[in-house]
Amino acid sequence: MRAGKKRKRGKHTALSPGNEEFYSYIKDLVHHPYVLKMKKFPHHCETSCYQHCLNVAYYNYRICKFFHLDARSAARAGMLHDLFLYDWRGHRKKTGDPVHAMTHPHRALHNAKKYFHLNPLEEEMIVKHMFPVTPIPPMHWETWIITLTDKYCGTCEIGRYYYKVWFPRGAYALIKGIVKKVFGPDYEYEDYVLPFGKEEAAAADSGVNFVKLRVRSEGNWKKGPAGNRRGPKY
Repeated sequence: MRAGKKRKRGKHTALSPGNEEFYSYIKDLVHHPYVLKMKKFPHHCETSCYQHCLNVAYYNYRICKFFHLDARSAARAGMLHDLFLYDWRGHRKKTGDPVHAMTHPHRALHNAKKYFHLNPLEEEMIVKHMFPVTPIPPMHWETWIITLTDKYCGTCEIGRYYYKVWFPRGAYALIKGIVKKVFGPDYEYEDYVLPFGKEEAAAADSGVNFVKLRVRSEGNWKKGPAGNRRGPKY
């Protein structure tokens, strides 16, 4: 056993040291009825679109603050970057749009501008967060960071669900190295948790069990490269 005790990890919350500023930047967004609609839509396995956006917002904020960039815009754009408000798995069948990955940033920006004032940097971060899937490259460091944090959070959210099957553990080594510098060597990925009281939490809960919604039809499962079973795309 390695000498010394490993630091006990705690949840990332607004009550954690140094996180009060982050919560102050997004408080008006996370409680907004339009943003809360994201809780109804699954995104990466059992992670809702709302929780994914909250995670991206938090990592954007922490990394941009570490590098003395615009942490406020990073937090707010992260919270709104996937505000497309539909279940992307059935989107193609319902709309005929085969390229959700390329079109949803514009849909999210359109929805965000309906209810919130966005500065030019926040707009760029939302509309270009899927680079290089979307071809126009970022113009600011904050936008480059959200392209990495979005993929990093998505990878972790999917990976912890499929932890028993083949998974590219070396994926996104660059952003994981950056995150280790920001959070310390004992860091492990966790969801950001809002400081809800019991009544607020009950009101904000979508009541949707995304795990039960998943269809695990044997015919839809395919073999991964190591012979492990993989479920429908997430």
